[in-house]
Amino acid sequence: MPAFLALCGYHNSGKTTLGTFLVSSLKKEGYRIAVVKSSRVEGIVTDSPAKDTWKYREAGAESVSLFQKEFFTFFSTKVPKKEEKALYNYFLSLFWEEDLVLFEGFKGFDILPKLWLVKGEDEVKEILETKKSLKNLFGFVVKKEKTLSFIKKELPAYQGFLMEQKEEILSFVKERIEKSKEEVLVFVNGKRIHMKSFVEDALKFPLLGFLKSLKGVPEEVKLIEVKIKLS
Repeated sequence: MPAFLALCGYHNSGKTTLGTFLVSSLKKEGYRIAVVKSSRVEGIVTDSPAKDTWKYREAGAESVSLFQKEFFTFFSTKVPKKEEKALYNYFLSLFWEEDLVLFEGFKGFDILPKLWLVKGEDEVKEILETKKSLKNLFGFVVKKEKTLSFIKKELPAYQGFLMEQKEEILSFVKERIEKSKEEVLVFVNGKRIHMKSFVEDALKFPLLGFLKSLKGVPEEVKLIEVKIKLS
């Protein structure tokens, strides 16, 4: 299962700068990364009425894909829009093979683990006083030593990093990735079913043994995906 981490913060707080550093560094170490960026812009963002993809969506297609030599763009109206948990499960299913899904933004999503990027001590106080997305808040990334000292003294429960401590932040993210590694993910009617390890084994090993008896299954099996539609 991929680790989820949201980089939150106001405009020009450094989210993209830190995010691109994490992606490039983790990629060099062999990790598979997906990025989801939120936007407040409504209407046309990546498509336009002049494009064929737009025309197909206007015609009623729920999903339209654009396949190019080096890119695959996916437009869908089936993304859950109301429940955070449903959206979380959607991303889990969509990015199951990745090691990390890095979200930029998503301040209002309590379900996502977060690092807040702040410009100063006042922003930290504002976030705490207004209780903005404190659920799953792991810590802050700050630009000044003074702000970091304030966090360590007043908020010892939260992690604190200077923006320039990129290697320390990278280590923190890698720890999140290692802790999130689960081997079995099951959804029933779109709802994720949590299982204990012995139940995971009861599903995994008999299925693996059955598949290995079939022709065409490779000797080394790394990933099994099964979807069953009953109605």
